[in-house]
Amino acid sequence: MKYRKQLDVIMHLLFWMVSICGWNILFNPGVETSGAIKGLQEYWPELLLLNCIFYLYCLMPFIWLVRGARKWLKIAVTIVFFIPACYLVFEYLHPEEHRDDLSLFTDFFLSGFLYVLVFHLTIAASVYYNLYVLVRKYLKDSKFLLYMIWIACLAVLTAVTNYALFNWGFDKVFPSLYFISYFEIYELFLVTGVYLVLTTVVFLVWQYAILLITNRDKAQNELFALKAQINPHFLFNNLNTIYSMAVQNDEKTKDVILQLSDFLRYILYDTSSEYIPLEKEAEIIKTYVELQKSRTDPSITEVELTLEGDLTHKMIAPLLLLPLAENCFKHGSGKAKGTIQIGISVKGNHLRFTTENPVALREKSEPVEHGGIGINNVEKRLNLLYRDRYSLLYGEKGGKFRVEMRIEI
Repeated sequence: MKYRKQLDVIMHLLFWMVSICGWNILFNPGVETSGAIKGLQEYWPELLLLNCIFYLYCLMPFIWLVRGARKWLKIAVTIVFFIPACYLVFEYLHPEEHRDDLSLFTDFFLSGFLYVLVFHLTIAASVYYNLYVLVRKYLKDSKFLLYMIWIACLAVLTAVTNYALFNWGFDKVFPSLYFISYFEIYELFLVTGVYLVLTTVVFLVWQYAILLITNRDKAQNELFALKAQINPHFLFNNLNTIYSMAVQNDEKTKDVILQLSDFLRYILYDTSSEYIPLEKEAEIIKTYVELQKSRTDPSITEVELTLEGDLTHKMIAPLLLLPLAENCFKHGSGKAKGTIQIGISVKGNHLRFTTENPVALREKSEPVEHGGIGINNVEKRLNLLYRDRYSLLYGEKGGKFRVEMRIEI
């Protein structure tokens, strides 16, 4: 995406170079006025090389339209452009016989390449009018009928203009070149139609590819933002736990701090990958549960963690399970007795993660769905990473809040 503009220009230049070279090869042996050089038709590589050289030569003056190009480079390219031109003018005015290089230029360039270049003028104009006016005005808004009508009119106008440009333009101004149209108007209409259809399809495919890349980058940035939201949320909750233990002079405070450092190491380093082993995420949840057990009263709140199935050789996006487990303790620890249940089950490539916790008395006054950013973040990340491959159900019933998440991993 960084070099998108440069890549656009290169693609356009390559397209027209292929088109000009192709038509030059077609016209060269087929048009009487092309000044076909004797024997040159037998050497197609040399013919293509000359076409490319003349094509690049004609592009040199356009360097002044390139933004960011250094002035010395523009001047140097312009000087290189004028050296052959001045030399050919000098040879033309020289009293002696013309040299072979001047003959090559007049026979090949003026009668062959210049003919193809003029032939492309009207076609290129119609192509860019279609891409930058008609496509954006009609096709973008799904006005297909109007777009087709405009395309047909544009093709007719281009065919007539191209025919008139040769027969009533160049042929009258430069009769010695004998520039007459190689095609009839209906043939030019078909040729223009092919160019319009082909360039429109390529343009739409290119725009769709850019859209996919943009959406991917957008999704990746949003994932980073969501992970950044989860980290301080998780840290603050655990600091509160350590604070409460320190106030009570609990001997386990040092161990809890060490466990918290492991958590931070996991969040800062292990979660930097797009996917991590499922068993590592499960191990972190197991450690987290043990950490929370140290601050809850077992006579009031019981904690049950179950692991089922083979968790090895399975990958999952980091920090999908942990926020849901964290919510169980955030909203389920209160004065009333209850049980917090967390379950991880794997069958084949299907992961089932469930949590159930009593709704604490302090949470009754506010909707559980709005009780934090945990579930909202998980749901957004699931939609970005596992679109059409997950289900997430949650809600409160009978004083208990239950979450069930299924992922195809």
